[in-house]
Order: sequence, then structure tokens, then C-alpha cells
Amino acid sequence: MNIHFKKLRLLVVFYLLAISSLAHSQNMQTEMADFIQGFHEYKQFNGNVLVAKDGKVLFEKSFGYANFEWDIKHSDKSKFRIGSITKQFTAMLILQLAQNNKLKLDDHLATYLPEYRQDIANKITLRQILNHTSGLGNYTQAKSFRDEYSRNPYSVDEFIRLLCSDDLVFEPGTEFRYSNSGYFILGAVIEKVTGQKYKEVLQQNILDPLKMKDTGYDSHNKIIKFRASGYDNGLAGYSNTDYLDMSIPYAAGSMYSTARDLLKWDQALYSDKLLNDAYEKQMYQVSGQRNYALGWEVTKLDKNIYGKPLTRIQHGGGINGFNAFISRIIEDKLLIVILNNTGGAPLTPMTNGLLAIYYDKPYEKATEHVDSKLYKAFKSEGIKGLKKTYKQMVNDGNTPREWSLNYLGYELMQMKELDAAITVFELNNQSYPESANTYDSLGEAYLAVGDKQKALASYKNALNLNPDSESAKQAIEKLQ
Repeated sequence: MNIHFKKLRLLVVFYLLAISSLAHSQNMQTEMADFIQGFHEYKQFNGNVLVAKDGKVLFEKSFGYANFEWDIKHSDKSKFRIGSITKQFTAMLILQLAQNNKLKLDDHLATYLPEYRQDIANKITLRQILNHTSGLGNYTQAKSFRDEYSRNPYSVDEFIRLLCSDDLVFEPGTEFRYSNSGYFILGAVIEKVTGQKYKEVLQQNILDPLKMKDTGYDSHNKIIKFRASGYDNGLAGYSNTDYLDMSIPYAAGSMYSTARDLLKWDQALYSDKLLNDAYEKQMYQVSGQRNYALGWEVTKLDKNIYGKPLTRIQHGGGINGFNAFISRIIEDKLLIVILNNTGGAPLTPMTNGLLAIYYDKPYEKATEHVDSKLYKAFKSEGIKGLKKTYKQMVNDGNTPREWSLNYLGYELMQMKELDAAITVFELNNQSYPESANTYDSLGEAYLAVGDKQKALASYKNALNLNPDSESAKQAIEKLQ
């Protein structure tokens, strides 16, 4: 009788624990859904979110539309461009080639691309390219990139000659500078070493073995079922994003995927399916310049906050109309994936919030952006309302950041609301009078309305604060 009673008591305990665990899981899912819904309601996020532990989905939900024109809602099948998350796949391919003795990470680039300019190729190593300490520039920051290059198809060799062959911006190994050019070049290295196209090696070495059937190298002429459309998110609402030929992001950012497929990728990284232990350790080995390893950012979370040492391995990706984020807590095998198709979503605070909810820590909820508040005030009450709302923000101790106001001013200029743009730039200048950039932007706005005298004065103030400002120098030369 005593034995039966003990068994019954144990069963009751297990039952109560199961009920408690289920209730906790449901509460967490509700809290996560409410948290993300806040960003969605402020039109700061539109896409898919997945949280998993040990390969099992804890939370998964879709928000908004894959295609606004056809009112097609997102589902777990939605395929998003993932931008620079591609870099971790490129890094994996390079590491696999090293593991198979096809190349060495500390060899110079010249060993594998002898046609690349030798004064650089003989100085930089593959490892330095992988961790962004090579000194290579960044083609996406080229002045004429968007207008002259971004819409045109290029061969790999042609694009490297055009936009990835500039002088080094620093001595290799001495600094960190994020470089899309470097990862584009790594794609060329993969092709030279294997004798195959980058996308073929990607498919054979990673996607097929992991059965990532909803992931691939994107192309505008392929029919890809459930591919989400990309949009820009401006003050006036959503608009179709600019066309980008996908030969350009290439090994630095041309992939698409789903949250579920990125879960497969996450799980494979805990195994030896793709890489042995020795090379996996190298993949997460940060450079001496920054917490960037080989295709991943690696940071230690505050032990005092989380109660134990935690390692976060993560990376974001941004490309026309899309941004994406993958974050992995190694010790707990926790995964957070956020995929967005309306450009510029605040994925870092969203990820941090989901992480805090999981660990039952405080977090900040979504708030309306400054530019949205000011624009609403302008639309309802004109410039008078814009000024009143701005003054209230300042009085409340919430002076908008310089870059936020600058962004708003330029958006208003694009919308041909020039008087409102000038007002915003003037307010920015009043709040940040020591910033050359506020004078430079104000000068541009004055010039747009034909007020050359005020434009000249603004540009001169900008040059006084920053004697190296080329934009101010050129404007003054034209106006005098």
C-alpha cells in the first residue's frame, strides 16, 4: 500500500510539473507574440519570427504580408532575402575547403587569385578577409554604386575589377572594417579552387546535405514559390524597393531562406555534419580588432544579468527591401530568427527583447519612432504642429537624435515637402550646433528652394566645424 501511494504521489508531482511547464510555455509564447505585435502595429516590422531550443520550436509566428499588392499574408513558407547572413555560409564553404586541404586560411590571396592586383593580394590572407581585418574597402559604399552599378548584371571577374580592386584603407591586420568586397572576393576564391560556380558549391556542400530545400541563391528570373516581395518603409507608407541585380551581392549577400530552414542550419552547426571540431573552433575565433569571427559576431553576455556565462553568436543581414537576423545562445542551444520584408526593421532590439522574455528579464517594448511622430504632427497641423511636437519632446527630455532628424529631413525633401524639410534641419541645427553635418544638410535644403545666400552661409559653417568636409568645399566653390 505504501509503495502504491509513493508511486501515485510521484505521478501527481510529474503531472503538476508538466502542467506548470505547459503554462509557462504558453505564457512565454503569448508574451513574445504581444512584444512583436507592438513593432508590427507601429509599422516597424512585417515578417516572420521563430524561437527554438534544442532544435524544437518554442515560438513561431507570421506578421503582415508577403505581398501587399495581392494581399498575400506571410506564412511559415515565406522565403526572404537574408542579405549578409549569406556570409556565414560563404565562410563555411571556405572552412570546408581548408578542412579538405584545398586551401589554407593563412595563405595570401595571391595563392588563389593570381590575377588580382598583386600589391594587395600578396599582403592579405583569407583569414583576414573572413574576419574583415584585410583592409579591403566596401563596394556598397562607393559613391555611384546605387545609380550606376546596382541594377546591372556582372560576371564575377568583371565586378571585382570594377568595384573590388581599390587601394587598401588600412594595413592588413591592424583594424576592423566590414567589407562586402572581401566576401565577394571569397566567392571568387571558392570558384577558382573548386572549378564550379559558387551557387553550385553552396548547394552541394551545405543545402543538399542539410535538406534546406527552401534556401538558395536568389535570382530575379527564377520562379521561386512563396518568395516574399521586398518593400521600403517610408513616412508615406510602403513602396516597392529598388531593383538590385543579384549577381552583385553574390557571396556577400545573395541568398534567400525561411526561418525553418535556418533552424536546420543552426542545428547542423552543433554537429560534425559540415565541419570538424577544430575548424568549428576557428569559425568562432574572433579577431584581435573586434568581436567578429569568421562570418559571425561572437560576444559574451553579462553574467550578472543572466546568472551564468552565455555566448551569443549572431549576424544580421540587410538588402534592398529586406533585413534579417539570426542569434544563437550556444550554452542553451537557443535560436532566434527574425525575417522582415519591409526594410530597416529594428531587429537588434527585437532580438534582445525575445531573449529577455525567454530568460525572464526586463525588456523595452516597441515605441513609435521620432520621425513618425513628427511627420504625423506635420500632416495634421502643418509646420506649426511639427514645431510644437518637437518642443514637447525636448521639454520632456527626449530630444531626438541628430541622425533621426537628419533622416526625417531628407525623407521630407524626397517627398517635395521642402519647407517642412528646412524646418526639421533648422531644429536639428539648433539642437546640435556643433555638428558640421547639421549645417551641411541645412545648406542642401536651402539650395533646393533656391536660397543660395542661406545655403552658402550654412556650408561655410559646416566647413568651419569640419575643415575636411569635401561636400561643403564643393558646394561653396559652386556658390561663390
